[in-house]
Amino acid sequence: MMLKNIVTSNQKKLMPDFNFDDTETSGIWWSTNVSIRDLCVELKDDTNCDDNEIVDLLRSIAKSIEINGL
Repeated sequence: MMLKNIVTSNQKKLMPDFNFDDTETSGIWWSTNVSIRDLCVELKDDTNCDDNEIVDLLRSIAKSIEINGL
């Protein structure tokens, strides 16, 4: 029984198992959103680029993931 629990707990969660509702202040979407925004602010401070350049970078990353996966 213990081995079954370990195997089950180590299985990857499927995307529908995650709560991506951005109206909540907890959960994977909220914490990911906050982390990405914080990193974008740091990038903007470090590079003196404007918001549009960061948006272009994020779109480029998203497009790369669409094409190549993670």
